[in-house]
Amino acid sequence: MVLKQASTVVLLSGGLDSSANLALAHQRGDRLTALTVNYGQRAWQSESQAARKISAFFEAAFVAVDLPFLGQLGGSALLDRSKTIPEVSRDHLDMMSVVSQTAQAVWVPNRNGVLVHLACAYAESMGAERVLVGFNREEGVTFPDNTRAFMESLNHSLEFSTRGKVRVDSLTVDMDKTEIVGKLRSLVRPFPFEWVWSCYFSGDQACGRCESCQRFLRATGAHSKSFS
Repeated sequence: MVLKQASTVVLLSGGLDSSANLALAHQRGDRLTALTVNYGQRAWQSESQAARKISAFFEAAFVAVDLPFLGQLGGSALLDRSKTIPEVSRDHLDMMSVVSQTAQAVWVPNRNGVLVHLACAYAESMGAERVLVGFNREEGVTFPDNTRAFMESLNHSLEFSTRGKVRVDSLTVDMDKTEIVGKLRSLVRPFPFEWVWSCYFSGDQACGRCESCQRFLRATGAHSKSFS
């Protein structure tokens, strides 16, 4: 497979944070390739549809990769359909005793480590200088692989593992989701919030009850009845 040259590879799930990085990079004029990964997650079908639409909207080349071994590891409710994905009320999103348990339920072993390094391999092959990821301050509280410290550690290792010295960055890492939404609403090109898929499930409509849905709803000021 011959890949087109790009200045930036965006690791894109179709959710709010990664889509925001794609939109912000588009506004500053980056040559973009969006990379989305099927690792056996329940939401893959809806995520991939969202990622394709958002990539086209922001004029990014689109690459989809299958990574079945991650799904075969099991252990996460995102992968194992016999496990229950916890539901969280909006009032409990900032309660560590609650969200630490939901984070454990949906944790996929070394997922971000694997996906980011995969994106960096694509970036190096394309001559890209950077990989953008959808990290954010809000979820960094319970997911250590969503933090600036994790990103800095990645960049140290990439000095050895990439000849082109690819670097990982996130344009949202210091924002919470409400701040991300505010930033997107200020873009010159209106952001298509209706295409974003933040739910842990696939379907015609997002569930509106999982933690990821609830964080999206809180950030956008939407209500679950109108969430789709």
